[in-house]
Amino acid sequence: MTQAHGGVEPSLPGRRIVIELDAPYGVRDIWDAFTTVEGLRSWAGILRENAESGNQRFAFLEEGLESAAGSVLVHQCRPPYKFRLTVDTDQGPWDLGLDLSSRAGTKKITFTHELGAADDPGTIGPGWEYYLQRMLVHLKGGNVDSVLWNDYYPALVPAYTKAPE
Repeated sequence: MTQAHGGVEPSLPGRRIVIELDAPYGVRDIWDAFTTVEGLRSWAGILRENAESGNQRFAFLEEGLESAAGSVLVHQCRPPYKFRLTVDTDQGPWDLGLDLSSRAGTKKITFTHELGAADDPGTIGPGWEYYLQRMLVHLKGGNVDSVLWNDYYPALVPAYTKAPE
């Protein structure tokens, strides 16, 4: 059975999803998987950049199909350890964060998603677990299509809908 690596916790604006993973990969490799066109395309979606304006747009790839692209606004970027950004999605703006740290050879990935009042953590949390597992498989050099959505949803819904402790 697939295991949850996170849950929902209170945050200043309300509540957020927090997922923590340990990874045996270099910080720069993890950073590039999240922040480069090539890295994101391999496991999550398509990042389009306009060099002249600096504008970026991102579209998730879902079962090989491209979702509607939304603008990306970077709030904080401290390579290769931390970023905060907002992506406009068809479900509204998503405030996302990534923190990377390294201790004794192990890299820790902390991924956050600040939830809006109407956001359903029971679908969003398992979705991020699915995509983050695809990222880890990509870094390992495996086939990201071996990660199956049905292994994450609905199996991980309880981990993201129980009350924070």
